[in-house]
Amino acid sequence: MTLPAFPQRDIGMPAPKQLHPLEAEVAQEQLTQAIVAARKPLAKAVTVFPFTLFPDTIIVDRAKITITHRIFFWTAEVVSIRVEDVLNVMADVGPLFGSVKIVTRFFNADKPYVVNYLWRSDALRIKRILQGYVIATQKEIDCSNLDTWRLSKLLEELGSSGASENV
Repeated sequence: MTLPAFPQRDIGMPAPKQLHPLEAEVAQEQLTQAIVAARKPLAKAVTVFPFTLFPDTIIVDRAKITITHRIFFWTAEVVSIRVEDVLNVMADVGPLFGSVKIVTRFFNADKPYVVNYLWRSDALRIKRILQGYVIATQKEIDCSNLDTWRLSKLLEELGSSGASENV
């Protein structure tokens, strides 16, 4: 007795949806614009050298926050956090230095992601821009049409509060 032949199924990835050539061009243009926008950071800060032998960086762009924690020469841990996933941003500042604490929906709220030994002004600026971006995202404000410099200034203004400016 022979068993009936069943067609073989590929259990891997589904076949990609075939796009009309015009749709493909539009998608490619949108991706290109997103890449160009992501390459222009809204804010960037580097930790202070004597306190961190291998300086860490924090970069905020239109889509994400990228934190590069350098461990040794040519060795780093790179964490990217989507702006939509940020719940809160805090800055601890002293007379010269500061740190930024980022609470996301994926990290433990009791243990936020921390970048220490930033210059005081950098820590406050990163905090204001991120807080402004969180507010803009929650209010569903479209920021895609603003140039990078103007968006950075508007987000910083939105994220600042009267109390934090007097610190």
